Amino acid sequence: MLVLDCFFGRCEKPSCDGCGLRMVRSLRLALKSRAMAKCDDSAVDTSGSWEKPEAAVTTARVVQQKQETTGKKKRLLAPREEIPWYPIIKPELCNGCGDCKVLCKPGVFELGPPDPTGVCRPKLVVAHPYKCLVLCTRCVPICTSGAIVMPPKEEFEKYVEYVD
Repeated sequence: MLVLDCFFGRCEKPSCDGCGLRMVRSLRLALKSRAMAKCDDSAVDTSGSWEKPEAAVTTARVVQQKQETTGKKKRLLAPREEIPWYPIIKPELCNGCGDCKVLCKPGVFELGPPDPTGVCRPKLVVAHPYKCLVLCTRCVPICTSGAIVMPPKEEFEKYVEYVD
């Protein structure tokens, strides 16, 4: 049972230092990052043999347009400090696994205050909210407990311009 708890991020230990199951957590992180890399929507072939040939051409155009917009770089139209795009962590759901901290390159997450009893791991907090990249949602699927919530993307599309 300990191996499964460690794999799914429900381990009760305060940290993985000196733990014999440390490789299980590393495996979980590697599998998640590999799954996220394969999660490109534009790579899915949506044309099927049941469609008419003209519909397949239309679908191919939509996929090609999506690839063009995702390949473009983003430029902010307002200063970053004026765009309220950052994650919110629900402390009652956070299990303190630290996967989001490991994944986030800009360094948005930090460990919160330690548990006074010393039984549970410290929860994570959003320490640097304006380091978060606008419209980035990579931390949401990596969270095993579902504690990370992002604002709706539709409200923030007005702050981003796609350039070549």
